[in-house]
Amino acid sequence: MNDDGIFRDGFKPGDVVVVTGGGGGFGRAFCRRFARAGARLAIWDVKADLGQETLRQVRDLGAEAEFYEGDLADQVDIDRCVAATLERFGAPFLLINNASIYPRFDVLNMNPGVWERTFRVNVTAPFLISKAFGPGMIARKRGLIINVASGRGVEGTPGGSGYAATKAALLSFTKSLALEWARHNIRVNAIIPGVSLTAQPLENTTEEEVIERGRKSIPLGRVGYPEDMAGLAAFLASPDAAYMTGQAVAMNGGRVLLP
Repeated sequence: MNDDGIFRDGFKPGDVVVVTGGGGGFGRAFCRRFARAGARLAIWDVKADLGQETLRQVRDLGAEAEFYEGDLADQVDIDRCVAATLERFGAPFLLINNASIYPRFDVLNMNPGVWERTFRVNVTAPFLISKAFGPGMIARKRGLIINVASGRGVEGTPGGSGYAATKAALLSFTKSLALEWARHNIRVNAIIPGVSLTAQPLENTTEEEVIERGRKSIPLGRVGYPEDMAGLAAFLASPDAAYMTGQAVAMNGGRVLLP
């Protein structure tokens, strides 16, 4: 209870945190940040080698953690990872829907199967996972979901219409779920990262080129780093953000300005 008489709940040491796409980039940074804060971590990733490396790192930080391998385009894998997480840890306090894919095709050359897989991983999986963990959060009247969106979902992008469409859908899902579950004291927010030093923007270029692009085109004069997004997630999970739900917060150096 604060001095003003308002109870503000937030992450506490020992709380369970589930991170999809926890094997690298933003996901690993989220895991490391919450490991240092005392979280019990369920790390999900389709790539076992990356997930196991994150697991090693967070255990070295003293965290209780497990890794679960699964393809988020496959509901059977999602159900298996959910069941294993619940059996090991129980319902999470925090779910970070971070995993996504970004196939680079223009509309005329994109196979419908690629479009559909992009939606399964980037939109349907967050829906299914949130739905699966929701009852446990609701029963305790305590929980938080953070969806990792993208500035592409706000601006659009040539050669990435499927990815941009999924991130726009994820932003809308964030708002709707926040309104549905607010009465249960479950908060739902989104992070909109800017260009950052992660595997995705480095697919077709070098780290030096990405850093230089950031220096020239981003108002704050640099690209983002995974630790920037981890810091924002830590704030959203804290008591300081207890009155915040249904919001999309852009962390992009001023590159995309939300209305």
